[in-house]
Amino acid sequence: MSGTVRDLLTWAAAQVRTMEKPLGSNKNIYAAKAGHANGQAWCATFLVAGWKVNKVPLVPGTNSAFTPSMQNGFKNAGRLFNSPRAGDVGFLFDRKLGRIAHVFFVERVEGDFVKTIEGNTNLDGSRTGIGVFRHSRRWTGGTTMIRGFGRPNYKAVGGGGGAGRPALPTVSTAAVVAAARKDAPGPDGATSHPAAVRIVEAALVAEGLLSPAFAKDGSFGTVTIKAYAQWQRKLGFTGADADGIPGKESLTKLGLRHGFKVVG
Repeated sequence: MSGTVRDLLTWAAAQVRTMEKPLGSNKNIYAAKAGHANGQAWCATFLVAGWKVNKVPLVPGTNSAFTPSMQNGFKNAGRLFNSPRAGDVGFLFDRKLGRIAHVFFVERVEGDFVKTIEGNTNLDGSRTGIGVFRHSRRWTGGTTMIRGFGRPNYKAVGGGGGAGRPALPTVSTAAVVAAARKDAPGPDGATSHPAAVRIVEAALVAEGLLSPAFAKDGSFGTVTIKAYAQWQRKLGFTGADADGIPGKESLTKLGLRHGFKVVG
């Protein structure tokens, strides 16, 4: 479904390690997608490109390469919040400049930290850099330099979750277990429960355990089984409990982190 948080974050995960060419030039592949000038600081351009590629309706005033203007767009629309959700835009304040000077996608929230995907940064998390990288930033407490989270107009998945929140997609444990047992030994690309599997694949991509190349094929094949086994081991499971076949506990924990509900 185009325009959802999942589509946006799956796309963003696929961009990680994409670099400027030449390095240090600010020349990037996102300017054309965003409709912005190339060769300028591009952290905001990366975000706008993601929204346009994934057909996320732009909040008025946010189609800007200038980070303070983007923040003002969210603020004026009543969509600037103090606490984050996956898919939000985080705004980083720079003391030297005395203004917002960097923006990023929130991939997920882990306690006091947000796991992010950022354009025009480096491995050290600097506000200017050479490529797209993942980082971890503290969002709460006296040490944080994050000044609010903008919330784009993502499309809801399902029939609405009340209080303006989209309903969570639902994944059946029985369906993904059946897919893992049938797809892997089946012919290459076999799919038995593709809709449920795609949700799990997107979550594994967000965890950094599965290549984005496999994020939308809907097949719980050998590569996905290996990725899921890594997730199980990450939770502390061993032996037969970390064989890559989803269980209710591990799948529920994956859903809690990545926005889907587990049943069955």
